[in-house]
Amino acid sequence: MATIVLERETNDYWNLIKDASNEVKLALIKRLSDAVLPAVTRVKTNKRKLTADDFAGIWSDDEYMDADEMAKAIRDARHHNSSRDELFF
Repeated sequence: MATIVLERETNDYWNLIKDASNEVKLALIKRLSDAVLPAVTRVKTNKRKLTADDFAGIWSDDEYMDADEMAKAIRDARHHNSSRDELFF
């Protein structure tokens, strides 16, 4: 619904300026860009680049299994008993 309203409104503006010269269109582009630029730069300046130091101490190894335990758990989960196992083992 919002897309339809937006399209109608932009079509109305386009119909007003479509016959204008390129200089007028460029001047309008500049004015519109200058009007939007403060809002766009304000959003970008709030973000900062994350580094590895930002994540230091965020988790604890105590919560996770040891690598040997994990390998054993995977191995045990893959093995199942069947009558065929009794013939060969």
